[in-house]
Amino acid sequence: MDKTMALLLSDTYKQCHDRMYPKGLKKLVSYWVPRKSMLEKQNKMVFFGLQAFVKNYLLDFFKENFFDLTKEELLKLYTSSMNVQIGEGNYDLEKVEKLHALGYLPLEIRALPEGTLVPMNVPCIELTNTHEDFAWLVQWIECILQVELWKPCCHATIGYMYREIADYWYGKTTCLPSEMACADFGMRGMSCMEEATRCSASWLLSFNKTSTIPAIGYINKYYNADCKNNGLGIGAVSTEHSVMGANFAIDGDEVTFVKRLLNELYPNTSFSMVSDTYDYWNMINNILPQVKEDILNHNGKLLVRPDSGDIVEISVKTVERLWEIFGGSINEKGYKVLDPHIGIIYGDGCTLSNVDTIWRELEAKGFAANNIAYGVGAFCFTAIVEDGKMIVVTRDTFGIAMKATFGIIDDKKLMIYKDPKTDTSKLKKSHKGCCKVYEENGELKCEDGFMEMNQDSLLTTVFKDGKLVKEDTFMDIRERMYGGKHV
Repeated sequence: MDKTMALLLSDTYKQCHDRMYPKGLKKLVSYWVPRKSMLEKQNKMVFFGLQAFVKNYLLDFFKENFFDLTKEELLKLYTSSMNVQIGEGNYDLEKVEKLHALGYLPLEIRALPEGTLVPMNVPCIELTNTHEDFAWLVQWIECILQVELWKPCCHATIGYMYREIADYWYGKTTCLPSEMACADFGMRGMSCMEEATRCSASWLLSFNKTSTIPAIGYINKYYNADCKNNGLGIGAVSTEHSVMGANFAIDGDEVTFVKRLLNELYPNTSFSMVSDTYDYWNMINNILPQVKEDILNHNGKLLVRPDSGDIVEISVKTVERLWEIFGGSINEKGYKVLDPHIGIIYGDGCTLSNVDTIWRELEAKGFAANNIAYGVGAFCFTAIVEDGKMIVVTRDTFGIAMKATFGIIDDKKLMIYKDPKTDTSKLKKSHKGCCKVYEENGELKCEDGFMEMNQDSLLTTVFKDGKLVKEDTFMDIRERMYGGKHV
């Protein structure tokens, strides 16, 4: 990616469209819109990722891989790819040379504030050119914008859905905030490091914990998160099966290593311990009672971690059994809370449905929600299960699209729109003309059909003429999503 010339970051047909537009096209206006939710229980999408995209690609990447190149380097890189793609003579070099000579991206991007919950068919982003020679650039940016934005938006929304469930059960059974209830365990199940990082950053809008270390640097760099002072990106000391198995092979038992963890390695640190390497219920029923005094004298919390089996049954039974062994207290709302030296974290096969079921069953048995934490893995980032039906998370989860809706050709203002008669779902229908996003009775709405860009729209300028105009911190965005619920 670092060696790719910036203007080549598109699919093939974007490189042809500049010569296909009507002669005299001076201005193009396009909108990036979530059009329809495939989820029955979520009809709004969290908007997130634009600022990182602007900083990473429109500023840094374009500077290094376009504007800082010599003209000769630029043309060589461009032609070497395009001659393979569509053949010499089927594309124009003039646009490349002109943009390079200009020295900046002549675009204006107006957007809703990041962290906004956006209803379907309400534009998140408005894009237009600021120089009449570069109207083609507006839709060129679609590919790279889609690649970088749809997944952070989807995964920020998934995090929000988990947070809603956590807020409900924490609110009912505890007086504690829910930001520590769920951690991101999904890194190794993502398709690449960049995806894992962006998805974890999105998760941290709703929760404080992640095992994806690069997310810390990402939100610090692109969103001034100040992770250390704001308690973001928290991980945990934890064992894995190779550790448990290797020590068992040496010791011949599991007691020795548990004692070593508690008394030698981490006497003053909380940690999680994968507990099903050989026999989970033997660990719970026999091993933990043998080290009970060590646990109660430990200056931290031991989190047992089941990693197989029926997540609901094992989670509920484990909390009950730990209460029998270690006891605990009754909180302000009358629910049982395990002794602070012991707890459980489940990180295998978590879904929106089963974490809700576990908390519901625990509540019915008189246990507070904070007795268990969850490690949410890649499956939950890539698929949502609703009523037994699995929905794979893609760009189509919210029907995200970017369409041109307004243009100026010579001096004539024209509406541009898409409305296929064969589209019975009406998913493909675009807005017409310029749009105004406004609020009515606490809900975002959109009115289209305008023949000029609306200055009183809630879409405000974020990027213009090669400069970031408006910048949010990560905590600004969290505050916007949750209105001060975060600690």
